[in-house]
Formats: sequence, C-alpha cells, structure tokens
Amino acid sequence: MILETIALTTDLSVTLLDQTRHYFGGYYHVKVLAYCDIPLEPGYFANDAELDDAIVKLGSSVRFERILEKMAVPESAIETVRSQLTQSFHETTIAYLSAPDFAPRFVRSEYRKRVNKPTQVRNSRA
Repeated sequence: MILETIALTTDLSVTLLDQTRHYFGGYYHVKVLAYCDIPLEPGYFANDAELDDAIVKLGSSVRFERILEKMAVPESAIETVRSQLTQSFHETTIAYLSAPDFAPRFVRSEYRKRVNKPTQVRNSRA
C-alpha cells in the first residue's frame, strides 16, 4: 500500500510503500520501503557510448531504495512506529535526495558498481 509520494525539488519523486507483516503472536515487523526511480540522462555520462553501455547494464533507470523498519512491534504501536520511521526519513534523507547533484552522482555510482563488478565464472565439470 502506498503511504505517500514525495515530490522532490528535482523532477524526481520518492514513494513510500507500507510492507508491514505479522511477525509472531501479537507482534509485527513494521517495514516501509522508500524508493525513487531515476532515469538515465545523457548529461550524467562522459559521452554517448558510455550512456549506451549504461543503458545495456542498468536499463533505462536505476532505483534508489531505503528500507525503514522495526521488528517485534506490538499491534497497538504499528501506526506510531510507522509514523516515526517516515518522519525520520523526511528529516534525514529528503534533503539528500533533493540535492541538485544527487541524481547524476547516484546514477554514475550505480554504473561504476556494475562496470567494476567481476563477471561470475561458471565452474563447469566435464
């Protein structure tokens, strides 16, 4: 269930999804997934070849995700805990995501991770 969609100062928005689940007895795992899909833009890369390679490796966008969670929450405290988690996200992360250079830095970082990730070599037994 979507709790909130937050428009950032850039052309991006962050969606907060409630993923709370029953844990055990009368206790719950309160979990909120915060995500923002960031499209790949030509200006984020040194040249068109790098952009094309990034699209091959990453797709047309990359996803920023944060999981906000607390375990073993009594049923009576679910709303309070969820509110605290989302409020903390607003206070700490929204300014970071709203920075003008966030999207290009994040996209380039994800691209570098993919480029530098060693390809897995399959062990074949003949």
